[in-house]
Amino acid sequence: MRMPTILQGEARTRFLQGIAFSAIAAMTIGFIWGGWVTEGTARTMSAMAESSGRMSILVPMCVAQFTAADGAVAKFNAAGPYSKDNVIGEFVKTVASTSMDYSFAKACAAGVEAELSRTATKS
Repeated sequence: MRMPTILQGEARTRFLQGIAFSAIAAMTIGFIWGGWVTEGTARTMSAMAESSGRMSILVPMCVAQFTAADGAVAKFNAAGPYSKDNVIGEFVKTVASTSMDYSFAKACAAGVEAELSRTATKS
């Protein structure tokens, strides 16, 4: 059986170099402009999306629990801008079996501020 001329001698070397160059170019273009990501980046993106989805459900529940507590709104309004998340943590310990952590308390404090400003404009 006779080998094609493209796979013989100098032509074979150029052919294999072309394949290697094309593969590297395709991967480079895919990662830079094509939106390809590594497995680790995909896992991080998935975890962030999951957290964001949970927060969109839990924050309104946290705001409702916080505003229903006696004296919570007054203490929240009296607190400084950097300690409002601590006030949230004092009045709301868990929401739907999710314990209060720093990012959750920050998100809940932002939700409480939005709710208080919305009710103040309605009055």
